[in-house]
Formats: sequence, C-alpha cells, structure tokens
Amino acid sequence: MIVGEINKLKVKRISDIAYILEDGDNEVFLHKKEALKDYEVGDEVECFIYEDSRKRIAASCRTPLITTTTPAFLRVADVLNGMGIFLDDGMPKDLLLAENDIPFKKEYMPQVGDYLYVFLKTTNDNFRAKLLPKEAFYDYMHPSGILPLHMKVKAYIVMMNDKGIIAFTKDGFEIFIPKFLARGEHRIGEELSIEILKSVDERHYQGSIIEKKELQMPIDSKKIYDYLKINKSMTLTDKSDPIDIYQKFQLSKAAFKRAIGHLYKEKLIEVTDDEIKLKVEQ
Repeated sequence: MIVGEINKLKVKRISDIAYILEDGDNEVFLHKKEALKDYEVGDEVECFIYEDSRKRIAASCRTPLITTTTPAFLRVADVLNGMGIFLDDGMPKDLLLAENDIPFKKEYMPQVGDYLYVFLKTTNDNFRAKLLPKEAFYDYMHPSGILPLHMKVKAYIVMMNDKGIIAFTKDGFEIFIPKFLARGEHRIGEELSIEILKSVDERHYQGSIIEKKELQMPIDSKKIYDYLKINKSMTLTDKSDPIDIYQKFQLSKAAFKRAIGHLYKEKLIEVTDDEIKLKVEQ
C-alpha cells in the first residue's frame, strides 16, 4: 500500500459506515461516503490513500488533483499566519504548504483563489504540499502548439525579481513580463491576463499585462489626480527622469506624459516648467 498514490485494494469486510480494504498485509478504512458505488467482499477497489483530518491513513475513491508523482496547480483555500497556505487538492482535507516551506517574501503571499504549482510529499505518512522549483516544471509539463502574438492568455505568477514576473499557463507555457510591462503590486499565485508580445521559442514567451493605451490612460490619470488631491502639487514633470517617475507612480515616462496631457485637457491641473499642481476651482 503506497500512501499518496492510487492503489488497487480488495474489500476484506464491510461495516455499517465503511469498507475495510486490504492489500494482503495492511488494512485501510474507506468510508462509504468516499466510495463511488456499493461494493461486495472480494471486490477490487481503485482508491487514493491519504491522511485524514485526524492524521489517520484512510482511503478515498475520489480522484486527487495531485499525487507524489503528479504535481499540479492547486487553488489556495486559506492562508493562516503561523501555519501556512491551505490548498484544495480535491480531497476531504485541504493540503498544507507549511509556513517554513514558503520561500517568498510575505508581501508576495498568495490570497484565497490564487493557484500554486505544487507536488505532494509524504514523510512518515505525513502529507504536505511542496512548491516545485521552476526548473523542474518541464519535467511534468509538456505544452503543445503555440501562443499567437497579441493573444490574451491566463497564467499564474510563479516567480518575481527585479527584472519582472515569470508566469506559467496551466498547460505549461512560460511567459516573462518585463517590469516596465507589469506595473503595480503583485503576488505569487496571482492569475494574470497576459497579452503575448514575443515568442522566444516554442515554450517561452514575453508578454504584457498593461492595458492598451486608450484603456490605460484614464487609470493612469486617476492615479496622478488622486495624488494631487492629497498633495496639491508635485515637482515631477514631463521633463523628469523616467526612473523618478516610475518610483513615484510605477508608470513609464510615455504613460506619465499621456496621463498629464489628459488631465490638462480636462482642465484639472496646471503645468509649469518645474511643477504640476491641482487646478483651483473658481
């Protein structure tokens, strides 16, 4: 009997609430609510062996989303400080990614509904989720076909650094989003809608999560306008260093200039050579 895998076992006896299964050496409890149909003594049952909420080894005829040899993207069901991240693996008990097994910064912590690519690890029949290293993804993922340019795809963040974001689609395509095309705060496991901009090879792409200019400009303008409503003025102008602009608003210089132009056209701001300030209503 292999814990964390699907086993073929035989029904040894039947109680009011369960089937007792065996492999010749060991017995395991299959609650009737975890069975797919009624069984008779001697029937062979294909079932997953797992650790239940009381830390007992039990059986289920449900198909788990992962096993010890098959990783998958699992949905975050809960996040608890001091414990870690609970993941929905399709079984009665959520799977724990323990806090001391989480390698990323707290500000990158996933939220309920995000997805993490993990595998199942058992130690002394104790079940835990483990994050799969990005380098090992392609040992299990075998994407087919191509992602057409300018197509939008859903992908999940698996890694972030100073250069940008690395995300994977559920079928295994890797997409790199440069920092200047990924403005704003993000977190590991977050679902992104990414526009494909460039094909590096059959598995690797580059993309953007910034909206088209005509859709993004009102969003950028509001960010600047909200800042000015609080601070009344700023020394950043269209002549400022792009790095200073990005540090303040996470906008490229071109996007900043478009947003300022929009606010000026709407007569919401006043612009001088060395200052931009909120226009005082008459």
